[in-house]
Amino acid sequence: MHKSPRLLGAGVHMAAPGKDYPPHAHTSWELVYYVRGRITCPVGDETYDATPGTVLLTPPHTWHAEQSRTGYANRFLQVDAATTHPWPRLCYDDTDHTLRRVFDALVRETESEDLRSLLLAELDLRLRRAAATPPTTLAEQLVAQAEQLFEERFAAGLRIAQVAADLGVSQSGLRAAFTRLRNTSPQAALQAVRLRHALAHIRNSTLPLQAIADLTGYHSVSHLTRHIKAATGSPPGALRIKGM
Repeated sequence: MHKSPRLLGAGVHMAAPGKDYPPHAHTSWELVYYVRGRITCPVGDETYDATPGTVLLTPPHTWHAEQSRTGYANRFLQVDAATTHPWPRLCYDDTDHTLRRVFDALVRETESEDLRSLLLAELDLRLRRAAATPPTTLAEQLVAQAEQLFEERFAAGLRIAQVAADLGVSQSGLRAAFTRLRNTSPQAALQAVRLRHALAHIRNSTLPLQAIADLTGYHSVSHLTRHIKAATGSPPGALRIKGM
């Protein structure tokens, strides 16, 4: 019977390119969710490459480090649990960012112990479920990580070349993974994210079209209008009139 995990501490860590975190160990588990960047993580006798959406779980008394390749940001938790607690050493978030939501909530919540306990129980359940699930293929991990980057950075003029570089693969390799697993291209998947957010703004707000274009990564109102009309058959103004 495993004892229930208990949260000891939580926080955010950010580092510039080349700013490594030196080898260290803890008397508790360390659970780290990587939000941004590419990091090489020696953990005990293993070495892992982490990208956005990677969750790395280090047992007590295990030496580990972070080698910053691009600059990075993470959310970390210190958790008291048995060394043999049935967690994976590595897992990946889903496209709904379920694990990130729980990590962020645990970092933010500083007052209610009851709420922190509930959040940690949810995280424990999801991590144990991940440990019992057969590991995904490298291609599935790659596509999931790319989709997470699309959701996080769609508004910032994100380019597929930058996504591929951040994930440490070639553009052709990323394209092949999307074609096989999603039957679409990375560029089309990114545009679908932009389109979904743009349509939500058009139908549910009174923001000017220029503001919506700026918020969703379109170069101009005409660029936004062209994509909206191609997808729906109607210009943005007509959709707004129908939806308001």
